[in-house]
Amino acid sequence: MRPLADDAASPGLEDTQAAPSSSPDRTLTAAGRMPAPATGEGLPNGLRLGHFQIEKKLGAGGMGEVYLATDLALDRPVAIKVLPPGATSGSARERLIREARAQARVNHPNVAHIYFIGEEDGRLYFAMEHVVGTTLAARIASGPLPAEEALAVIRGAALGLREAQRSGFLHRDVKPSNLMVDAHGVVKVVDFGLAAGDPQTAVDGPVEQTTTAGTPLYMAPEQARGEPIDLRADIYALGATLFHLVSGEPPFRADSAEALVTLHATAARPPVPRGANPRTAIAAIDSLIARMMAPLPADRFASYDELLHAIELVSTEHTRPAGFWARLMAAGIDVGIIGLLVTLLEAALPGPEISIGPAVFPLLALYQTFALRRWGTTIGKALFELEVVTTDTGAWPSAITALRRSLLLCALPILGSALSIAWAVFELGANDLGGLVAGASIVLLAGLLLHASLRTPGKRAPWDRYAGTVVRYRKRQR
Repeated sequence: MRPLADDAASPGLEDTQAAPSSSPDRTLTAAGRMPAPATGEGLPNGLRLGHFQIEKKLGAGGMGEVYLATDLALDRPVAIKVLPPGATSGSARERLIREARAQARVNHPNVAHIYFIGEEDGRLYFAMEHVVGTTLAARIASGPLPAEEALAVIRGAALGLREAQRSGFLHRDVKPSNLMVDAHGVVKVVDFGLAAGDPQTAVDGPVEQTTTAGTPLYMAPEQARGEPIDLRADIYALGATLFHLVSGEPPFRADSAEALVTLHATAARPPVPRGANPRTAIAAIDSLIARMMAPLPADRFASYDELLHAIELVSTEHTRPAGFWARLMAAGIDVGIIGLLVTLLEAALPGPEISIGPAVFPLLALYQTFALRRWGTTIGKALFELEVVTTDTGAWPSAITALRRSLLLCALPILGSALSIAWAVFELGANDLGGLVAGASIVLLAGLLLHASLRTPGKRAPWDRYAGTVVRYRKRQR
Protein backbone atom coordinates (compact mmCIF):
# COMPACT_ATOMS: atom_id res chain seq x y z
CA MET A 1 0.00 0.00 0.00
CA ARG A 2 1.28 3.47 -0.88
CA PRO A 3 0.11 6.35 1.34
CA LEU A 4 -0.41 9.65 -0.44
CA ALA A 5 0.25 12.92 1.31
CA ASP A 6 -1.99 15.94 1.29
CA ASP A 7 -0.77 18.67 -1.04
CA ALA A 8 -0.03 20.88 1.92
CA ALA A 9 2.07 18.26 3.68
CA SER A 10 4.15 16.96 0.80
CA PRO A 11 6.24 19.91 -0.45
CA GLY A 12 8.24 20.27 2.78
CA LEU A 13 9.48 16.71 2.39
CA GLU A 14 10.98 17.62 -0.97
CA ASP A 15 13.24 20.19 0.71
CA THR A 16 16.68 19.46 2.10
CA GLN A 17 16.44 18.94 5.85
CA ALA A 18 19.29 19.03 8.34
CA ALA A 19 19.49 18.02 11.98
CA PRO A 20 21.55 20.14 14.39
CA SER A 21 25.05 18.74 14.79
CA SER A 22 24.75 18.93 18.59
CA SER A 23 21.67 16.75 18.68
CA PRO A 24 22.19 13.54 20.72
CA ASP A 25 19.61 11.76 18.54
CA ARG A 26 20.95 11.92 14.99
CA THR A 27 18.04 10.20 13.28
CA LEU A 28 15.95 12.24 10.89
CA THR A 29 12.74 11.02 12.47
CA ALA A 30 13.49 12.49 15.89
CA ALA A 31 11.24 15.33 17.00
CA GLY A 32 12.11 18.76 15.68
CA ARG A 33 14.14 17.62 12.67
CA MET A 34 12.24 19.58 10.02
CA PRO A 35 13.01 23.27 10.52
CA ALA A 36 11.37 25.58 8.02
CA PRO A 37 13.74 27.43 5.69
CA ALA A 38 14.58 30.90 6.89
CA THR A 39 12.84 33.71 5.03
CA GLY A 40 13.84 37.25 4.29
CA GLU A 41 14.06 39.91 1.60
CA GLY A 42 17.48 38.75 0.44
CA LEU A 43 20.21 40.81 -1.21
CA PRO A 44 19.23 43.88 -3.25
CA ASN A 45 19.99 44.01 -6.97
CA GLY A 46 23.16 45.93 -7.67
CA LEU A 47 24.85 45.02 -4.38
CA ARG A 48 28.60 44.39 -4.65
CA LEU A 49 30.18 41.36 -2.99
CA GLY A 50 33.87 41.65 -3.74
CA HIS A 51 34.19 41.87 -7.51
CA PHE A 52 30.72 40.40 -8.05
CA GLN A 53 27.56 42.43 -8.60
CA ILE A 54 24.18 40.95 -7.68
CA GLU A 55 21.69 40.98 -10.56
CA LYS A 56 18.70 39.00 -9.29
CA LYS A 57 17.66 36.22 -6.95
CA LEU A 58 17.47 32.75 -8.48
CA GLY A 59 16.26 30.67 -5.54
CA ALA A 60 16.42 29.98 -1.82
CA GLY A 61 16.27 27.12 0.64
CA GLY A 62 17.37 26.02 4.08
CA MET A 63 20.97 25.56 2.91
CA GLY A 64 21.42 28.98 1.29
CA GLU A 65 20.24 31.59 -1.20
CA VAL A 66 21.43 31.71 -4.80
CA TYR A 67 21.71 34.85 -6.92
CA LEU A 68 22.64 35.62 -10.48
CA ALA A 69 25.61 37.98 -10.46
CA THR A 70 28.18 39.47 -12.80
CA ASP A 71 31.87 38.77 -12.35
CA LEU A 72 33.15 42.33 -12.92
CA ALA A 73 36.76 41.20 -13.29
CA LEU A 74 36.05 38.76 -16.15
CA ASP A 75 32.70 40.14 -17.33
CA ARG A 76 30.83 36.86 -17.11
CA PRO A 77 27.69 35.65 -15.36
CA VAL A 78 28.10 33.60 -12.19
CA ALA A 79 25.86 32.16 -9.52
CA ILE A 80 26.47 33.47 -5.98
CA LYS A 81 25.46 31.37 -2.98
CA VAL A 82 25.19 33.05 0.44
CA LEU A 83 23.96 31.91 3.81
CA PRO A 84 20.24 32.47 4.30
CA PRO A 85 19.09 35.25 6.66
CA GLY A 86 19.51 34.21 10.28
CA ALA A 87 21.98 31.41 9.50
CA THR A 88 24.97 32.95 11.25
CA SER A 89 26.02 30.03 13.44
CA GLY A 90 29.46 28.49 13.18
CA SER A 91 28.00 25.24 11.86
CA ALA A 92 26.21 27.07 9.01
CA ARG A 93 29.41 28.86 8.00
CA GLU A 94 31.37 25.63 8.23
CA ARG A 95 28.83 23.87 6.04
CA LEU A 96 29.02 26.56 3.34
CA ILE A 97 32.82 26.48 3.36
CA ARG A 98 32.79 22.68 3.20
CA GLU A 99 30.37 22.81 0.27
CA ALA A 100 32.57 25.24 -1.66
CA ARG A 101 35.73 23.23 -1.01
CA ALA A 102 34.08 19.93 -1.86
CA GLN A 103 32.62 21.22 -5.11
CA ALA A 104 35.88 22.98 -6.03
CA ARG A 105 37.82 19.71 -5.74
CA VAL A 106 35.63 18.00 -8.30
CA ASN A 107 36.80 18.95 -11.77
CA HIS A 108 34.32 17.25 -14.08
CA PRO A 109 31.92 18.33 -16.86
CA ASN A 110 28.97 16.89 -14.92
CA VAL A 111 29.63 18.97 -11.78
CA ALA A 112 29.09 22.74 -11.56
CA HIS A 113 32.44 24.50 -11.03
CA ILE A 114 33.38 26.77 -8.10
CA TYR A 115 35.28 29.98 -8.90
CA PHE A 116 35.74 31.91 -5.66
CA ILE A 117 34.86 32.03 -1.97
CA GLY A 118 34.96 35.17 0.15
CA GLU A 119 33.29 37.32 2.77
CA GLU A 120 31.94 40.85 2.50
CA ASP A 121 30.37 42.86 5.33
CA GLY A 122 29.90 39.69 7.35
CA ARG A 123 28.29 37.82 4.44
CA LEU A 124 30.03 34.56 3.59
CA TYR A 125 29.52 33.60 -0.05
CA PHE A 126 30.97 31.69 -2.94
CA ALA A 127 30.75 32.14 -6.71
CA MET A 128 30.17 29.20 -8.99
CA GLU A 129 29.36 28.37 -12.59
CA HIS A 130 26.05 29.80 -13.70
CA VAL A 131 24.31 26.92 -15.46
CA VAL A 132 22.05 28.29 -18.16
CA GLY A 133 19.35 25.66 -18.12
CA THR A 134 16.80 24.16 -15.83
CA THR A 135 16.62 21.72 -12.95
CA LEU A 136 15.16 18.28 -13.45
CA ALA A 137 12.52 19.19 -10.86
CA ALA A 138 11.31 21.94 -13.19
CA ARG A 139 11.49 19.65 -16.21
CA ILE A 140 9.25 16.98 -14.69
CA ALA A 141 6.75 19.47 -13.27
CA SER A 142 4.85 19.14 -16.56
CA GLY A 143 5.21 15.37 -16.82
CA PRO A 144 7.68 12.46 -16.79
CA LEU A 145 10.65 12.20 -19.12
CA PRO A 146 10.92 9.58 -21.87
CA ALA A 147 12.83 6.53 -20.66
CA GLU A 148 15.92 7.11 -22.80
CA GLU A 149 16.21 10.77 -21.78
CA ALA A 150 15.87 9.86 -18.10
CA LEU A 151 18.63 7.25 -18.43
CA ALA A 152 20.92 9.81 -20.09
CA VAL A 153 20.35 12.21 -17.19
CA ILE A 154 21.07 9.57 -14.57
CA ARG A 155 24.18 8.43 -16.43
CA GLY A 156 25.52 11.99 -16.49
CA ALA A 157 24.78 12.43 -12.80
CA ALA A 158 26.48 9.12 -12.00
CA LEU A 159 29.61 10.27 -13.85
CA GLY A 160 29.70 13.46 -11.78
CA LEU A 161 29.06 11.63 -8.52
CA ARG A 162 31.77 9.09 -9.35
CA GLU A 163 34.26 11.94 -9.71
CA ALA A 164 33.08 13.45 -6.42
CA GLN A 165 33.60 10.09 -4.71
CA ARG A 166 37.08 9.86 -6.19
CA SER A 167 37.75 13.35 -4.82
CA GLY A 168 36.77 12.21 -1.33
CA PHE A 169 33.13 13.26 -1.02
CA LEU A 170 29.62 11.84 -0.90
CA HIS A 171 26.84 14.18 -2.02
CA ARG A 172 24.10 13.05 0.41
CA ASP A 173 21.35 15.10 -1.27
CA VAL A 174 20.82 13.68 -4.77
CA LYS A 175 17.40 14.66 -6.10
CA PRO A 176 15.82 16.24 -9.22
CA SER A 177 16.24 19.82 -7.97
CA ASN A 178 19.99 19.26 -7.50
CA LEU A 179 20.47 18.07 -11.08
CA MET A 180 20.50 20.65 -13.86
CA VAL A 181 20.61 20.32 -17.64
CA ASP A 182 22.41 23.15 -19.37
CA ALA A 183 21.75 24.65 -22.79
CA HIS A 184 23.92 21.97 -24.42
CA GLY A 185 22.11 19.09 -22.74
CA VAL A 186 24.90 18.39 -20.26
CA VAL A 187 23.81 17.24 -16.80
CA LYS A 188 25.32 19.17 -13.88
CA VAL A 189 25.29 17.98 -10.27
CA VAL A 190 24.89 21.02 -8.00
CA ASP A 191 24.55 21.82 -4.29
CA PHE A 192 27.20 19.99 -2.29
CA GLY A 193 25.95 21.59 0.92
CA LEU A 194 25.59 18.23 2.66
CA ALA A 195 28.78 16.68 1.26
CA ALA A 196 30.52 14.30 3.64
CA GLY A 197 33.93 12.67 3.46
CA ASP A 198 37.65 13.22 3.61
CA PRO A 199 39.14 15.37 0.82
CA GLN A 200 42.54 13.75 1.32
CA THR A 201 41.46 10.42 -0.10
CA ALA A 202 38.77 8.77 -2.20
CA VAL A 203 35.75 7.49 -0.30
CA ASP A 204 36.36 3.74 -0.20
CA GLY A 205 34.70 2.89 3.11
CA PRO A 206 31.89 4.04 5.39
CA VAL A 207 31.68 7.74 6.27
CA GLU A 208 30.38 8.84 9.65
CA GLN A 209 27.53 11.34 9.53
CA THR A 210 28.07 14.24 11.93
CA THR A 211 24.50 15.30 11.22
CA THR A 212 21.64 13.37 9.69
CA ALA A 213 20.42 15.35 6.73
CA GLY A 214 19.02 14.96 3.26
CA THR A 215 15.70 14.98 1.47
CA PRO A 216 13.23 12.41 2.84
CA LEU A 217 11.62 11.61 -0.52
CA TYR A 218 14.89 10.26 -1.91
CA MET A 219 17.00 9.31 1.12
CA ALA A 220 18.52 5.87 1.66
CA PRO A 221 17.29 4.07 4.80
CA GLU A 222 20.73 3.89 6.42
CA GLN A 223 21.29 7.61 5.82
CA ALA A 224 17.96 8.47 7.44
CA ARG A 225 18.91 6.39 10.49
CA GLY A 226 22.13 8.35 10.92
CA GLU A 227 24.37 5.33 10.29
CA PRO A 228 27.74 5.49 8.50
CA ILE A 229 27.18 5.62 4.74
CA ASP A 230 29.13 5.11 1.53
CA LEU A 231 28.53 5.75 -2.16
CA ARG A 232 25.61 3.30 -2.13
CA ALA A 233 23.53 5.88 -0.26
CA ASP A 234 23.93 8.30 -3.19
CA ILE A 235 23.16 5.43 -5.61
CA TYR A 236 19.91 4.81 -3.70
CA ALA A 237 18.92 8.47 -4.02
CA LEU A 238 19.86 8.40 -7.70
CA GLY A 239 17.55 5.39 -8.15
CA ALA A 240 14.70 7.22 -6.44
CA THR A 241 15.40 10.18 -8.72
CA LEU A 242 15.28 7.93 -11.80
CA PHE A 243 11.91 6.59 -10.62
CA HIS A 244 10.63 10.19 -10.30
CA LEU A 245 11.94 11.17 -13.74
CA VAL A 246 10.28 8.24 -15.50
CA SER A 247 7.03 8.05 -13.53
CA GLY A 248 6.44 11.74 -12.75
CA GLU A 249 6.32 11.24 -8.99
CA PRO A 250 8.61 9.96 -6.21
CA PRO A 251 8.56 6.24 -5.35
CA PHE A 252 6.93 6.94 -1.95
CA ARG A 253 4.80 9.71 -0.47
CA ALA A 254 3.71 10.20 3.12
CA ASP A 255 2.63 12.89 5.55
CA SER A 256 5.86 13.00 7.56
CA ALA A 257 9.55 12.28 7.37
CA GLU A 258 9.14 9.46 9.86
CA ALA A 259 6.56 7.74 7.66
CA LEU A 260 8.76 8.18 4.60
CA VAL A 261 11.75 6.64 6.37
CA THR A 262 9.63 3.62 7.26
CA LEU A 263 8.36 3.24 3.69
CA HIS A 264 11.85 3.44 2.18
CA ALA A 265 13.13 0.86 4.65
CA THR A 266 10.28 -1.66 4.65
CA ALA A 267 7.66 -1.06 1.95
CA ALA A 268 7.61 -2.71 -1.46
CA ARG A 269 8.44 -0.11 -4.07
CA PRO A 270 5.64 0.35 -6.60
CA PRO A 271 6.45 -0.72 -10.16
CA VAL A 272 7.44 1.96 -12.63
CA PRO A 273 4.38 2.86 -14.72
CA ARG A 274 4.81 2.16 -18.40
CA GLY A 275 3.36 5.41 -19.73
CA ALA A 276 4.31 5.96 -23.36
CA ASN A 277 7.49 3.89 -23.09
CA PRO A 278 7.99 0.48 -24.75
CA ARG A 279 7.18 -2.44 -22.45
CA THR A 280 10.66 -3.96 -22.61
CA ALA A 281 12.34 -0.58 -21.99
CA ILE A 282 10.33 0.20 -18.87
CA ALA A 283 10.76 -3.36 -17.56
CA ALA A 284 14.53 -2.99 -17.88
CA ILE A 285 14.45 0.37 -16.06
CA ASP A 286 12.30 -1.13 -13.31
CA SER A 287 14.89 -3.88 -12.79
CA LEU A 288 17.66 -1.27 -12.70
CA ILE A 289 15.82 0.83 -10.11
CA ALA A 290 15.12 -2.28 -8.03
CA ARG A 291 18.84 -2.82 -7.53
CA MET A 292 19.66 0.87 -7.08
CA MET A 293 16.94 1.21 -4.42
CA ALA A 294 17.52 -2.08 -2.61
CA PRO A 295 16.82 -1.44 1.12
CA LEU A 296 20.09 -3.13 2.08
CA PRO A 297 23.27 -1.43 0.80
CA ALA A 298 24.86 -4.84 0.12
CA ASP A 299 22.18 -5.52 -2.51
CA ARG A 300 22.93 -2.34 -4.49
CA PHE A 301 25.67 -1.66 -7.00
CA ALA A 302 29.03 -1.73 -5.26
CA SER A 303 30.63 0.94 -7.44
CA TYR A 304 29.74 3.64 -9.95
CA ASP A 305 31.48 1.63 -12.65
CA GLU A 306 29.02 -1.21 -12.07
CA LEU A 307 26.11 1.22 -12.11
CA LEU A 308 27.28 2.94 -15.30
CA HIS A 309 27.66 -0.40 -17.05
CA ALA A 310 24.15 -1.42 -15.98
CA ILE A 311 22.73 1.90 -17.23
CA GLU A 312 24.45 1.45 -20.57
CA LEU A 313 23.00 -2.05 -20.94
CA VAL A 314 19.50 -0.67 -20.35
CA SER A 315 20.00 2.35 -22.61
CA THR A 316 19.41 1.74 -26.33
CA GLU A 317 21.73 4.69 -26.99
CA HIS A 318 24.64 2.62 -25.69
CA THR A 319 23.38 -0.96 -26.03
CA ARG A 320 20.76 -1.78 -28.63
CA PRO A 321 19.53 -5.35 -28.07
CA ALA A 322 19.09 -7.37 -31.23
CA GLY A 323 15.53 -8.05 -32.28
CA PHE A 324 13.73 -11.18 -33.39
CA TRP A 325 14.27 -11.16 -37.16
CA ALA A 326 17.97 -10.28 -37.07
CA ARG A 327 18.67 -13.02 -34.54
CA LEU A 328 16.48 -15.58 -36.32
CA MET A 329 18.16 -15.01 -39.68
CA ALA A 330 21.62 -14.99 -38.08
CA ALA A 331 20.85 -18.33 -36.40
CA GLY A 332 19.57 -19.72 -39.70
CA ILE A 333 22.82 -18.77 -41.42
CA ASP A 334 24.89 -20.42 -38.66
CA VAL A 335 22.82 -23.63 -38.87
CA GLY A 336 23.12 -23.56 -42.65
CA ILE A 337 26.91 -23.22 -42.48
CA ILE A 338 27.23 -26.21 -40.13
CA GLY A 339 24.70 -28.14 -42.22
CA LEU A 340 26.73 -27.50 -45.36
CA LEU A 341 29.89 -28.62 -43.57
CA VAL A 342 28.21 -31.85 -42.48
CA THR A 343 26.93 -32.47 -46.01
CA LEU A 344 30.43 -32.06 -47.41
CA LEU A 345 31.83 -34.44 -44.79
CA GLU A 346 29.15 -37.04 -45.61
CA ALA A 347 30.05 -36.77 -49.29
CA ALA A 348 33.71 -37.36 -48.47
CA LEU A 349 33.04 -40.41 -46.29
CA PRO A 350 33.05 -43.85 -47.95
CA GLY A 351 29.80 -45.69 -48.23
CA PRO A 352 26.29 -44.25 -48.63
CA GLU A 353 25.08 -45.85 -45.43
CA ILE A 354 27.09 -43.49 -43.19
CA SER A 355 25.14 -40.40 -42.10
CA ILE A 356 26.40 -37.74 -39.73
CA GLY A 357 23.37 -35.46 -40.14
CA PRO A 358 22.41 -35.79 -36.45
CA ALA A 359 25.80 -34.24 -35.57
CA VAL A 360 24.67 -30.81 -36.87
CA PHE A 361 23.52 -29.44 -33.55
CA PRO A 362 26.35 -30.79 -31.35
CA LEU A 363 28.78 -29.29 -33.87
CA LEU A 364 26.76 -26.07 -33.83
CA ALA A 365 27.14 -25.86 -30.03
CA LEU A 366 30.91 -26.36 -30.26
CA TYR A 367 31.19 -23.84 -33.11
CA GLN A 368 29.22 -21.20 -31.20
CA THR A 369 31.25 -21.75 -28.04
CA PHE A 370 34.55 -21.29 -29.87
CA ALA A 371 33.38 -18.31 -31.96
CA LEU A 372 31.80 -16.43 -29.04
CA ARG A 373 34.88 -16.91 -26.88
CA ARG A 374 37.26 -15.91 -29.68
CA TRP A 375 35.37 -13.11 -31.46
CA GLY A 376 32.20 -12.43 -29.46
CA THR A 377 30.12 -13.30 -32.50
CA THR A 378 29.49 -15.96 -35.13
CA ILE A 379 29.48 -15.74 -38.91
CA GLY A 380 25.71 -15.35 -39.02
CA LYS A 381 25.66 -12.72 -36.26
CA ALA A 382 28.59 -10.85 -37.78
CA LEU A 383 26.64 -10.45 -41.05
CA PHE A 384 23.99 -8.56 -39.06
CA GLU A 385 26.58 -6.70 -36.95
CA LEU A 386 25.58 -8.53 -33.77
CA GLU A 387 27.73 -9.57 -30.84
CA VAL A 388 27.23 -11.45 -27.57
CA VAL A 389 28.54 -9.85 -24.37
CA THR A 390 28.15 -10.56 -20.67
CA THR A 391 25.81 -8.38 -18.65
CA ASP A 392 28.19 -7.94 -15.73
CA THR A 393 31.27 -6.71 -17.61
CA GLY A 394 30.18 -5.99 -21.18
CA ALA A 395 33.05 -8.18 -22.42
CA TRP A 396 32.89 -11.22 -24.70
CA PRO A 397 31.87 -14.33 -22.79
CA SER A 398 34.41 -16.67 -21.28
CA ALA A 399 34.70 -20.24 -22.55
CA ILE A 400 32.55 -21.55 -19.68
CA THR A 401 29.89 -18.88 -20.21
CA ALA A 402 29.84 -19.44 -23.97
CA LEU A 403 29.59 -23.22 -23.50
CA ARG A 404 26.77 -22.85 -20.97
CA ARG A 405 24.83 -20.62 -23.35
CA SER A 406 25.42 -22.86 -26.37
CA LEU A 407 24.44 -26.07 -24.57
CA LEU A 408 21.18 -24.61 -23.27
CA LEU A 409 20.35 -23.16 -26.68
CA CYS A 410 21.05 -26.45 -28.49
CA ALA A 411 19.90 -28.87 -25.76
CA LEU A 412 16.56 -29.82 -27.31
CA PRO A 413 17.84 -30.16 -30.89
CA ILE A 414 20.76 -32.25 -29.57
CA LEU A 415 18.24 -34.47 -27.77
CA GLY A 416 16.38 -34.88 -31.05
CA SER A 417 19.61 -35.77 -32.81
CA ALA A 418 20.41 -38.38 -30.14
CA LEU A 419 16.97 -39.93 -30.58
CA SER A 420 17.50 -40.02 -34.36
CA ILE A 421 20.76 -41.90 -33.89
CA ALA A 422 19.13 -44.32 -31.47
CA TRP A 423 16.23 -44.82 -33.91
CA ALA A 424 18.63 -45.70 -36.70
CA VAL A 425 20.92 -47.94 -34.62
CA PHE A 426 18.14 -50.00 -33.13
CA GLU A 427 16.00 -49.93 -36.29
CA LEU A 428 12.88 -48.99 -34.38
CA GLY A 429 10.78 -48.38 -37.43
CA ALA A 430 9.95 -45.82 -40.09
CA ASN A 431 8.74 -43.11 -37.74
CA ASP A 432 11.57 -40.69 -36.96
CA LEU A 433 10.77 -39.53 -33.43
CA GLY A 434 14.16 -37.86 -33.16
CA GLY A 435 13.52 -35.77 -36.25
CA LEU A 436 10.14 -34.70 -34.86
CA VAL A 437 11.75 -33.70 -31.56
CA ALA A 438 14.48 -31.72 -33.35
CA GLY A 439 11.93 -29.95 -35.55
CA ALA A 440 9.60 -29.17 -32.65
CA SER A 441 12.50 -27.86 -30.56
CA ILE A 442 13.49 -25.42 -33.32
CA VAL A 443 9.93 -24.09 -33.41
CA LEU A 444 9.96 -23.81 -29.61
CA LEU A 445 13.27 -21.92 -29.61
CA ALA A 446 11.92 -19.50 -32.21
CA GLY A 447 8.84 -18.96 -30.05
CA LEU A 448 10.95 -18.26 -26.96
CA LEU A 449 13.04 -15.78 -28.95
CA LEU A 450 9.91 -14.03 -30.21
CA HIS A 451 8.53 -13.80 -26.67
CA ALA A 452 11.82 -12.36 -25.41
CA SER A 453 11.90 -9.79 -28.22
CA LEU A 454 8.41 -8.56 -27.38
CA ARG A 455 8.22 -8.76 -23.61
CA THR A 456 11.53 -9.45 -21.84
CA PRO A 457 13.86 -6.65 -20.62
CA GLY A 458 16.89 -6.44 -22.88
CA LYS A 459 15.20 -8.93 -25.25
CA ARG A 460 17.08 -11.69 -23.45
CA ALA A 461 15.95 -15.21 -24.25
CA PRO A 462 16.15 -17.92 -21.53
CA TRP A 463 19.61 -19.11 -22.65
CA ASP A 464 20.94 -15.53 -22.38
CA ARG A 465 19.41 -15.00 -18.95
CA TYR A 466 20.86 -18.32 -17.77
CA ALA A 467 24.34 -17.53 -19.11
CA GLY A 468 24.28 -13.85 -18.11
CA THR A 469 24.67 -12.59 -21.68
CA VAL A 470 22.90 -10.26 -24.08
CA VAL A 471 22.86 -10.14 -27.89
CA ARG A 472 23.29 -6.58 -29.11
CA TYR A 473 24.29 -4.62 -32.17
CA ARG A 474 28.00 -3.94 -32.28
CA LYS A 475 29.05 -0.54 -31.00
CA ARG A 476 30.46 1.81 -33.57
CA GLN A 477 34.11 2.71 -33.09
CA ARG A 478 34.53 6.42 -32.45
